[in-house]
Amino acid sequence: MIIETRHPEKSLQSVLKEYYFIHIQSNSVIKHIPIIDDCCYDFVFFKEMDGSFSYSSKNDFIPLSNKVFTIHNLKPPYKITIQHTLTFIAIKVQPWANAYFFSAVKASGVVDLVNYDASLLDLHDKLFNEQPLANRYSTVDQYMKNKCISLTPSMEVVKAVCMHIYDQQGILTVSDLSTVFNKSRQYLNKVFKKEVMYSLKKFIITVRILALVKYKMKNASISLTQLSYTYGYFDQSHFIRDFKKVCGVTPRHFFNNVPEFMLRH
Repeated sequence: MIIETRHPEKSLQSVLKEYYFIHIQSNSVIKHIPIIDDCCYDFVFFKEMDGSFSYSSKNDFIPLSNKVFTIHNLKPPYKITIQHTLTFIAIKVQPWANAYFFSAVKASGVVDLVNYDASLLDLHDKLFNEQPLANRYSTVDQYMKNKCISLTPSMEVVKAVCMHIYDQQGILTVSDLSTVFNKSRQYLNKVFKKEVMYSLKKFIITVRILALVKYKMKNASISLTQLSYTYGYFDQSHFIRDFKKVCGVTPRHFFNNVPEFMLRH
């Protein structure tokens, strides 16, 4: 099993969050990859085009047969089932760039992105030519640099909001943001949904729960009660409800079944 993440070239980091490469051999004991939606869309380049994506509490599934795809508007929990080997390279965009890249996506599900941009097919072929990983990342860098992407004024506003939410680990409210940025809640909600394609409240909850999950992974002995208090949840029902919105299962079920590794969608 190979897992590697890499930051994009510095000039691209205002719109791209990270690249990641995963390869799992057919003889691996890992047959399922759980995924948590972090509100950042991905371009996923899939070599084998052979697997399935399951979602929702009913365990609905969709075959993974596209060369380049993203996941849009589905309910957690999410999981990829590996048929034989699995190899993919993904480009994770910054949340304030979601709409820039994906606003045309309307249908829910595993969405074939080649239907929206045929040049992604050529990029897919280049990425899976035999070459060092560093060269593949450079290929993505060049592809994105050729697009000459720049942030719009509203993207700049949303970037500042997102960065503040990250800094506070999601332990804040929309009213708090309204005060910090001297903007009405209505304005912040509207501009955020336009650029991120998620509601501001959903993003805040997601950042908070992901921060909490990472903390628990590094501090296994902490109780769920103390963990919830650490992240500002003093009502256990509120904590469980928010956790299920992000991860699709209760905190106890999640942490009792922590896989060998976690992926963020």
